[in-house]
Amino acid sequence: MKSIKIPRLLKDVKPPVKKLYCKGLPNKNLFKKSVAVVGSRRFTSYGKRIVEDFVPVLVDAGVTIVSGFMYGIDQLAHQICLGAGGQTVAVLGWGINWEVGEEDKKLYKKIKRQGLLLSEYPDETKPQLWMFPKRNRIVAGLSHATLIVEAAEDSGSLITANFATKFDRKLFAVPGPITSRASEGTNALIKSGQAQMATSAADILDALGWEHAATSGITPEAGGIGIISLLENEGMTVDEIAKRLSRSVEDVGVELSSFQLQNKIEEMEGKFHLLKGKI
Repeated sequence: MKSIKIPRLLKDVKPPVKKLYCKGLPNKNLFKKSVAVVGSRRFTSYGKRIVEDFVPVLVDAGVTIVSGFMYGIDQLAHQICLGAGGQTVAVLGWGINWEVGEEDKKLYKKIKRQGLLLSEYPDETKPQLWMFPKRNRIVAGLSHATLIVEAAEDSGSLITANFATKFDRKLFAVPGPITSRASEGTNALIKSGQAQMATSAADILDALGWEHAATSGITPEAGGIGIISLLENEGMTVDEIAKRLSRSVEDVGVELSSFQLQNKIEEMEGKFHLLKGKI
């Protein structure tokens, strides 16, 4: 059973991390640039798209993806990172030698071969509910920034968000449809000012001062400008906008939610209108 030297990033973490057991490929550069990607266990197609869009761009910039190996956004982030040829760190909420379920073994073995598995618990320590919030402090602590992709208002990923804030790390959240329960937590983080809104991986890289080769994400060029142009003339429903732009209602709803959070548009009686003087 191997252990690693406690990374410098964890020096401010409370309660302190006294020991980290590991499996995989530890190296001194693993946490030089690291971002935690966490979110809902029951992600939507929108959340899946965000992870597929953001993570490869972060990987291309040499960023290590940190997450908690739970089903949902966590495991998706690990999978997409490995598929893009990146390095990922999975922080476990159980003993380092605890045998994972059959459905998780393939990813577990792949991370062991190509990334790093960490736990502060030795041997076959059985997972307990109280271990997961403690695990979240390590996920946030090992990362220069944390990205919350989707989170309901009671999501455990908000615990990770609070740890990131407590440790004075950058916190980002992806805005989502105001009608989606899966985005209630992320939208609240943005609205309160606790998290910066991220509509692309470039937002994260720029805020951290890290170089990147390309931008991605939900940009105005991908449809936002078209929506604004349509609303300059009249109020429209989300279905009308989607039909005019030949886009899915879900994608248009995401753009509209982003503009609402920026106070650029408002919804009245089911129709969206520009707010004068905001564009």
